[in-house]
Amino acid sequence: MSSIARTDATGGTLDPEFLAWQTSLPIDRRLLEVDVAGSVAHVEGLVAGGLLTREEGDELQAALQGLPGKVARGEVELPVEEDVHMAVEVWLRATVGELADKLHTGRSRNDQVATDLKLWTRAALARVLAALGQLDAGLDAWIARWGETPMPAYTHRQVAIPVLARLWVGAALREPLARDRRLLAVVEDEIADSPLGAGAIGGNTLPIDPQVPARALGFARPPSNPLDAVGSRDHTLTLAFACARIGQHLARFCADVIELSSDGLVTLSGAVACGSSMMPHKRNPDLFELVRGQAALRQGELVALMTTFQGLGTGYHRDLQQDKQVIFASIDGTVDCLKMITLGLEHLDLLPEPCLRALERGDAIATDLTEHLVSIGTPFRVAYRQIGALVASQRAAGKRLVELEAEDLRAAGLPLSLLEQLDVGASASKRAARYR
Repeated sequence: MSSIARTDATGGTLDPEFLAWQTSLPIDRRLLEVDVAGSVAHVEGLVAGGLLTREEGDELQAALQGLPGKVARGEVELPVEEDVHMAVEVWLRATVGELADKLHTGRSRNDQVATDLKLWTRAALARVLAALGQLDAGLDAWIARWGETPMPAYTHRQVAIPVLARLWVGAALREPLARDRRLLAVVEDEIADSPLGAGAIGGNTLPIDPQVPARALGFARPPSNPLDAVGSRDHTLTLAFACARIGQHLARFCADVIELSSDGLVTLSGAVACGSSMMPHKRNPDLFELVRGQAALRQGELVALMTTFQGLGTGYHRDLQQDKQVIFASIDGTVDCLKMITLGLEHLDLLPEPCLRALERGDAIATDLTEHLVSIGTPFRVAYRQIGALVASQRAAGKRLVELEAEDLRAAGLPLSLLEQLDVGASASKRAARYR
């Protein structure tokens, strides 16, 4: 099969070793389907502009549209070229002959790859949003089982106050991921413009209406500035940041699960927790540790993209070839981690009795007692000191606040009505009543 990527317009031929080193085909072959879609839309623009006949356009579009399926079925092997765009063009020339030479009319690989990446990003967003939707369903199921269970909330990794489990999982996952969804909506706005028509950097002088391919591809509008259209990758930065932030949110949840598991407040089934190779009594929170570790990769991918783009001048630069393997990994990793957390929730059970005991051992009812004194007229700082002294005296006696008796309160000069406030489970329900 002849090559047009190995020889440029001036007759220069790429060294085979350099060609093999610099080709992006092993990475950007993932763009094949969107690359074909972009070319089909571009052909429509050429037909509308009178640069192709309808018959020529139909022949090119039919050949292009059949290519992804043939590659998927193993009927066609893409030729080794600089990238997927040139591989398609080489294949097309071998398939339809000289007619293929008209395909690139009024188009550069610069606006072509920018279009491909936006189309791929559109599909990537759908994948992430679908995985977030599945996790939401998993959260609903988990909350239906465990949401009204009292458990400790922690500050400084110490038992702090009683809460219901739905507040914990809402803070750990639901609320942060809802904010991440809003960030993903920014990406949708940033991919609204079609780059097709921008050419290499300054558009073209041919009678091609960029609105035609833009409409065919579902973009809101054609490019407004050709230099920006081919050189901007802001949408990949925003997407990588969203993935990094999702990763961080998942990692924080995982850190909670790992600590709750260590404290004996949750159990993990053997479906997601591996045993030790040496210690038969161990069951390790492997899924959650691995997802926590993945957060570092998402941060690294974001930094890699920012470093690649930093310092590039206006327009297209070959450095931008490096963006795809990074953003591909970021999306794949994010979707996988969301799926793993959804799976993990199915095998994560709270232990109600140990949770109550942890609240009692941690004197988590202290704030309720303080607030009760305030409610009957004691100034807050006075009540704070009184309950603090009561905590100290109970601990000195080897007891906890929930073990208070009437004589303890009389000795401290405190009202017996405090005895009615010692139920840590009731405290969690009362505190949660005003929240979703």
